[in-house]
Amino acid sequence: MRSTSILLALAACTHAAVTPAVPAEPTTVGLRTLPIPGPDDFVAIARDVLDAIGEVDPSVLAGAGLVDDAVRVPHLDEPHRAASIERLDRDLAALRALPWRDWDVHTQVDVRWVYAVAETTRHTLAEEDAHTHRPAQWLEPVSNTLIAFASDVPERPELQDRLLVLVPAMLDEMRAVCVSPTARDLAIAIPTARAIEATAELRGATEVVEALRSYVAELEATTPDRDFAVVGPDAYAWRLRHQLMLPWTPEELVARADAAQAEVEAALADLPPRTRPPPATDEQRAEAEALDRDGFLALYQGMAEANREATLAGGWVSIPDGVGPIRVRETPDAIVAISGDGGSMNPPPAVGASNVGWWNVEHFASLQTPEDRLATVTAVHDFRRNGLGPYAAHEGIPGHHLQLSVARLNPDPLRSILQDMVTCEGWGLYVEEVFWAHGGLGDDPLAHTNVLHANRGRILRVKTDVMVETGQWTLEQAAAFRRGTPDAEVDEEVLRAVNWPTQLVTYFAGKTLLRDLRAEVEAKRGDAFDERAFHDELLAAGTIPIALIRAEMLGEPVPDLGEVVTASPAGP
Repeated sequence: MRSTSILLALAACTHAAVTPAVPAEPTTVGLRTLPIPGPDDFVAIARDVLDAIGEVDPSVLAGAGLVDDAVRVPHLDEPHRAASIERLDRDLAALRALPWRDWDVHTQVDVRWVYAVAETTRHTLAEEDAHTHRPAQWLEPVSNTLIAFASDVPERPELQDRLLVLVPAMLDEMRAVCVSPTARDLAIAIPTARAIEATAELRGATEVVEALRSYVAELEATTPDRDFAVVGPDAYAWRLRHQLMLPWTPEELVARADAAQAEVEAALADLPPRTRPPPATDEQRAEAEALDRDGFLALYQGMAEANREATLAGGWVSIPDGVGPIRVRETPDAIVAISGDGGSMNPPPAVGASNVGWWNVEHFASLQTPEDRLATVTAVHDFRRNGLGPYAAHEGIPGHHLQLSVARLNPDPLRSILQDMVTCEGWGLYVEEVFWAHGGLGDDPLAHTNVLHANRGRILRVKTDVMVETGQWTLEQAAAFRRGTPDAEVDEEVLRAVNWPTQLVTYFAGKTLLRDLRAEVEAKRGDAFDERAFHDELLAAGTIPIALIRAEMLGEPVPDLGEVVTASPAGP
């Protein structure tokens, strides 16, 4: 774990972007004033569900820009869990009692989406026991909330202070509840706690620092009795059908992934293999020798800006005026603890003035040798012909940043505050291919090869996640499968299966559902189908599940409350 604090990592992001950013202003919108559309009785329930989610994971509210509502820590002891479950039961019953089938389709979709989120939160609290073994159930929301405060409202440092003062009591609750951490849980919890400690130290919160150091010492002295824990086959299958609203069982999802892998392997066999990069030029060697931290971030910023221009030139999707820049920063330390150094992004908040997103890349300090710096310079200059091409498209424009920036322009805040992983990650993977097909990565065959390899990696994640979380594989078996070698290291990629169950399947599942939806919309509209209009309409729907987007784009009935989604006609 690096010693730089979260705030120091955030302060690094000073490189100017092409599109001007809307300056951040103090946020005045809160849960009570959030302009949720619809009948008053539904709006009241939706507000309560959002507040109940904030009790479990306040970073959902912080990331959405509801920063004043997010100044709290999770409470997962038995009294609080029981109260939250009872509260969510009331909300679910109230939603079922609404005459929602008599309302317009947009409102029906909102009701169904709020119901799915409420029942997922309840299921996590009542049926899964992560709070008994996973300290990160408390620590992740705190660290992510601190990141959101520092990213989106840096002019309000008192929010960090108000949150940090709650941490010592939270640690006491964790000691009483989280009594059986696994080895993998400790590996995540310790660096995450230290990242929070670094922020507390920077803010001068001495008592908080001491409390965190004491807790970390206790974790370090713990001898776990098991390597990791999973949700199990029943909870996993429930998550696929109810949380992600997928039309497949775990076995059906794996079968689709296996078939897709065979298709990708066949396509790769017809393309040239990936080759070594061309030798560095004298200009690149000079650039690498002079490379400093600002220059390093500017390299990535250049990729982001080039992809924005290529998206505009491709003409297959619009970039509305309200879409702001994505800026590059070194990955905040709290994120490194879970997903590794680099490879993620934080979108602009759903509400509030700021429209700036953040692309989290590796720390410049990780380039420890001249050879490392030269390799980075040459790779970025040649990004359209290597794996950086799909990666940059996925995280920025036309990927996550465009999608989530368009969602925040939707006047219905439920379409951006609540984010469906399948829709979000599915779009990110889907556009890697579409961006390439429209010339965004040039016409070199290597660009196509890299897009296929990126797709293959996401397909392999499906079996990794399913087999680990249903208890059929160890982490070592999952690593061996992904790397194709029996002695592969269990890295952050594999650990995501136990940190965020079902997250790894959302890329492939989402892309598959989006391609099915596109085929059906094209068939329905015939000669009137327009690719750009389709993508614009898709993004304008917001970050709701694809099963609900189908209702708006194809006129299908909105699934009933609690109903599992059946396979689409385009499916097997």
